[in-house]
Amino acid sequence: MPRFIAVHSVPFTEEALIKYAQEEAPKFTESGVTWIRTHCDFEDNKYFCEWEAPNKEAIEQILKDLDIPFDGIYQVRIFDVATAKLED
Repeated sequence: MPRFIAVHSVPFTEEALIKYAQEEAPKFTESGVTWIRTHCDFEDNKYFCEWEAPNKEAIEQILKDLDIPFDGIYQVRIFDVATAKLED
């Protein structure tokens, strides 16, 4: 399944992220989308959310439905430094 990083520059709180994870994330699986994790910089309001989805548009639709602004969504591959290999 393709992986994506969604970048956000909005002031999330830890409580808001927990609420999204508990209440909204389970609904995403119905559309074949999984929110994996978020790297948070609360001080500078920068958030990098890792997703698995069939395509970028599926993530865009979820974020629009939840009224969550985003700077961009990028399809990515993971490079493992320890093995010096890119995942398939």
